[in-house]
Amino acid sequence: MKQASYLILSILIITGCAYSSQRPDVVDRSVAQRAQSVTFATVVDIDRVIIAGDREVGAAAGAVIGAAAGQSVSDSEIESGIGGVLGGLVGSAVGSAIGDTATRKVAIELLLELDNDKIISVIQEESQYMFAVGQRVKIIKSSGKSRVLPLE
Repeated sequence: MKQASYLILSILIITGCAYSSQRPDVVDRSVAQRAQSVTFATVVDIDRVIIAGDREVGAAAGAVIGAAAGQSVSDSEIESGIGGVLGGLVGSAVGSAIGDTATRKVAIELLLELDNDKIISVIQEESQYMFAVGQRVKIIKSSGKSRVLPLE
C-alpha cells in the first residue's frame, strides 16, 4: 500500500512539472516581447472537445517506480529481476492511465471564417473568454501555434 501511494504521488508530481497550458490567455515565456502575426476572423461554430492527456510522462514514471518496487519483492537475484520487469510493465500501464487522466483538458474547437473567406479550425483549452457564433476575434500566431482571443 505504501508503495502504491509513492507511485501515485510521484506520477502526479512529474506530470505536474510537465504541464503546458493551452489556454489563450497563458503564453510561454519565449513568446514575450516577440512580434507575432495577427489575423481577424468571425466565429462560425463552437464545439466542446477534450484534449488528451500526456500518457508518456506517466508511463515513464510508472515504469521506473514499478521496476524499483518489483525488484524489492525477493532477495533472489532471478526473482528480483523478474519482479523488476513485471513491476516496470505494470507500473508503466498504471502510470500511463494516471498521466492521461491527470493532464486531460476541457477545450473548445472554434471554426473561424477569416476575412479572406478561408475557414480554419483552432482548438484551445477553455479559459475566461466566452465565444459566440458571429463574434469577431483575433488570431495570434507565433512559432506554429495559434491562439484566439475576442476582438474587444
